[in-house]
Amino acid sequence: MKSIILLFSIAISSLAGAQTLLPPPAMANVAQKRLIDEFIEVSHYREALINYAKEYIELKMFDYNVDPPKELLTKDQARSIIKNFDFDGFKVSMYSSFSLIPEENLKELIKFHKTIGGSLSRGNSALLMTPTIDLNIKNQIDYAIENIKK
Repeated sequence: MKSIILLFSIAISSLAGAQTLLPPPAMANVAQKRLIDEFIEVSHYREALINYAKEYIELKMFDYNVDPPKELLTKDQARSIIKNFDFDGFKVSMYSSFSLIPEENLKELIKFHKTIGGSLSRGNSALLMTPTIDLNIKNQIDYAIENIKK
């Protein structure tokens, strides 16, 4: 009986030890951060991201499931959310997402944006987006909306 329990515990401990931990989240090194900061500047990424946030807020301003649509946010509240948008705090998300882009590709993106004058579209409405950046900006805006309603 003891040998069965010993064999069973050895099997369980070896299976538990074989499980791998999730890798740590991606984070940009110093050179990548410098390139990402340069990309943000030359591509006017801040303006494009804020324009994206404005569009998202406009979608959240009304409840269209009722007739007539019910206003959930005033224009002043929406402006206040955009005015208080913490872009510098959001950079951590961008560093994490863009750290997966090889440095050579970041350099090519910078070069591309410099050749087109930094404006990819009229009013900077187009931007490089990852699911993580999209989720984080929506979460930040949703959190701001909840706090402004209090």
